[in-house]
Amino acid sequence: MPISSASEEENGSAPQLPPDNLPKRLCFTHLDEDLAPGLLLETELMILSLAAGINDATTFPEYRVFASNQTGNTALLAVGALALAPEAVDLPNVAISLSLFVIGGTFLGQLGHIVGRTKRSWLITTNVLQTCLVFVAAALRHWVSTSKHSPYRYFVISLLAFASGGQVAMARTVNVPEITTAMVTSAYIDFFVDPKLLMRKNRSRDRRLFFVLALLIGSFIGAAGYQKVSASFSLLLVGLCKLGVCVLLLFNRAVTPAEERREGTDPIPQAAHSA
Repeated sequence: MPISSASEEENGSAPQLPPDNLPKRLCFTHLDEDLAPGLLLETELMILSLAAGINDATTFPEYRVFASNQTGNTALLAVGALALAPEAVDLPNVAISLSLFVIGGTFLGQLGHIVGRTKRSWLITTNVLQTCLVFVAAALRHWVSTSKHSPYRYFVISLLAFASGGQVAMARTVNVPEITTAMVTSAYIDFFVDPKLLMRKNRSRDRRLFFVLALLIGSFIGAAGYQKVSASFSLLLVGLCKLGVCVLLLFNRAVTPAEERREGTDPIPQAAHSA
């Protein structure tokens, strides 16, 4: 029997996998790839930054709280705890947003490290989850929590903050440090103190600039949508932006074997991690 198998292999007639398995195998291979930094990934992060701007420009006038900008919520937490501006700060809303952001960022961030933070399958999965949470929040706001003071507002804030925490955790682990998709303060400073600020070609400067613009434009879109239509409409826009990113992630370029070898032997990233 072994002789027969060997002769079959030599004659090229050895058993092969059915052709029907090929598309499935290619699909698994595609989803298992690690994504490389590049223009498409930067564009996706810009879209998520746009969504974060829309999100915060909706939740702040609606609930006096940010879903993504936890720097603002941290300050509001102290102001609310000391009752310095009770008419302007809703302390339970702030506490819930800050807590769920931390939980979302921790859970999805740590899970990403286990699964593979730059794998296409994980990036699609975490973004699909975040998108679903945003759509559920928009639906709750439209059909259930129709009042700013409805107790169901806590569910809306929780869903949005958890999704935002996951978004920022994802953005911070895909090797594009200039685009956080939410916190803009460091981007302002890093932009202005960049020693290569005035050089014609400066990828890091350009990333920071377009990130700030995306967040700013998103904030105006969110504020206009909230003012002219409704809060649920603006949240729907957030979900659509994130849904678009889920689709685009199917087309990102994967890291090549040569790039993987270079990352594994390059002493600079290792030194950066040790610092």
